[in-house]
Amino acid sequence: MKTARRVITLILFIVFLIAGFTAVVILPRDEASAQQENRKLADFPSFSFERLKSGKFTSDFETYLSDNVGYRSTFMSVSAAYKNSKGINEYGKLVETNGDLGTGSTKKSELLVTDDRVMEVYRADEQAQEEYIKMLDFYAEKLPASINLYSMIIPTQIDFMPFYKTVGDDEKENIDYLYSNFNKRVKNINVYDTLKEHFDAGEYVYFRTDHHWTSLGAYYAYCKMGADMGFGTLRLDEFQKGEVKDFTGYLYSQAQAPYLDSHKDTIEYYKNALNDITFKCTTFSYIPDQEFDYTGKMFDLSRGASYNMFLGGDQPYIEIDSNSPNKKTLVMLKDSYSNALIPWLTCAYSKIIVVDARTFDQSITKILNTTPVDDFLITNYILGTNFRDYIKLLSLIHI
Repeated sequence: MKTARRVITLILFIVFLIAGFTAVVILPRDEASAQQENRKLADFPSFSFERLKSGKFTSDFETYLSDNVGYRSTFMSVSAAYKNSKGINEYGKLVETNGDLGTGSTKKSELLVTDDRVMEVYRADEQAQEEYIKMLDFYAEKLPASINLYSMIIPTQIDFMPFYKTVGDDEKENIDYLYSNFNKRVKNINVYDTLKEHFDAGEYVYFRTDHHWTSLGAYYAYCKMGADMGFGTLRLDEFQKGEVKDFTGYLYSQAQAPYLDSHKDTIEYYKNALNDITFKCTTFSYIPDQEFDYTGKMFDLSRGASYNMFLGGDQPYIEIDSNSPNKKTLVMLKDSYSNALIPWLTCAYSKIIVVDARTFDQSITKILNTTPVDDFLITNYILGTNFRDYIKLLSLIHI
């Protein structure tokens, strides 16, 4: 009986693979979707019988199919247009969507569309918060005592809107709650007041059509980090400013509000001799135990009007060596918010090791054993503390 069930399971699995491959092969991969969503679409997952038995391969394969089905961006637009036709996407109204932090799973969420921008609505998830606190506890217990452990949780612009408290949950209140419950070893870098001050002053610290901060917003966080972490920072006038115009971000593609075309964003970037550099990237093959290195750019202008111009987008593992006079090493566990922050930090650290838990399926023990590390930073934007599967991935990076 058991043998029969195994045979049936194997047959169904093979049918599932064939059907999925057929959809991916027949319909062309939609590269426009990756551009609109400002993230790397899932690659074919690595296979092993252990991953198959645990269900990890099947889950990752479903994500691969979802990301690589042809005309994905068209399907997304049709879905959003349908919601618009129901009157959901009017001025100042909430739009239902599925949040995706790049882990493959989605979480029901809402967007607030106003006359000139679109923003994510924050809803606190108490269970996820407790898991995030436990994740920080894990690193506080496992990291060598000689390494400084920092946490930075980044708010979004919606919390600075005077009307927002009647719409969603208070980001500042929840950030303060998380900070107050972290292990005492964790040193918190609270950028909330800094960003609010510059936002209230009318500065361009967040995009209007994307959920990320701008390079200027990241600059002010870099200055606050310098004050809290003990490194010197450079003035804006010590950098050469560049611009890429006509950027419409991920939230624009979700909201599909045509009037936002008149409020397109401009991607600003600031470079000097310390951060206008290349660096080593590592990506992991679907073949077990194989990886490939290639050279990345701090500002990849070939990406066009896309947030992915910072670092060339999200990468599993990056090693950056700069000529910073501050001969220290920083390890970062981060989400995509940090892509705009890292160019500033290359001016403060001679070596930065960047790990993205969403695609880094390895151990960082080797890093800690072979590289003297001074500072270890775990940073996410506030909605990242709501994604339990992402928090789990942060906890699975072995020390």
